[in-house]
Amino acid sequence: MQDKIIKNLTKYGLTNIEARIYMAILALESASVDKISKQAEVNRTSCYPVLERLKDQGLVGQVKKKGRTEFKASAPEKFYDLLDTKKESIEKIIPDLKSLFEISRGKPDVRFYEGEEGLKTVLNSILEEADELLVFGEGDSFLNAIPGWTDNYVEKRGGKSIKVKIILKASPAAVKAIQKRRSTDNKVSRNTKVRMLPEAYKIDCSSFDIYNNKIVLYSFKKPTNAVVIESRTISQLMRTVFGILWDLAEKYDHLFK
Repeated sequence: MQDKIIKNLTKYGLTNIEARIYMAILALESASVDKISKQAEVNRTSCYPVLERLKDQGLVGQVKKKGRTEFKASAPEKFYDLLDTKKESIEKIIPDLKSLFEISRGKPDVRFYEGEEGLKTVLNSILEEADELLVFGEGDSFLNAIPGWTDNYVEKRGGKSIKVKIILKASPAAVKAIQKRRSTDNKVSRNTKVRMLPEAYKIDCSSFDIYNNKIVLYSFKKPTNAVVIESRTISQLMRTVFGILWDLAEKYDHLFK
């Protein structure tokens, strides 16, 4: 039974030695340090700092009997008061803790990837994680970043039924590729919607993707670089930007059909 009580007192917040000394004083009712150390089976010298800590918590009081110092334990109900005090202290700092939590949770996670292998890592993550994907940029530079491999990625993306919206710069090669895709009725074409902006818009060797709460910024100049930003706030902003560009591209889209 004693071991069980000590275990529960340590869960409350006392150390093992504090629990043993408190129980010893409680059993003795009022006692000197010598008696307490024997009852608790604790070295006499070690008792003094522990008694001071228990006094600070209000669990032990000090009395004088016949000119000598003795210690008396507070009633066990004192723990209720201490719990209330702890609760009040925690309640006071909860707003600050919540504020810190929200700031930490909202802090963007930013990761950098370089070269062909870095680009492959990013694109493979998209295949694994995305259900819907928004793409803006220059398709020629993307396909030429890793010749053959990026073409294969596009086919895999279509095969996984990822819903894709793409806004491309209307280079001759891109127009030809999109016209061919639009004339083909397959799974890739059905899951992909493409609009185009005239070549006059400056979109060179770069693009961005948006999926889940992530934005991927690409630079296709050698060595290829990709920056992945994970942030709900920033991704919502970029989705709004993409929506504006999507509506703008609709004005020109009929020119490339």
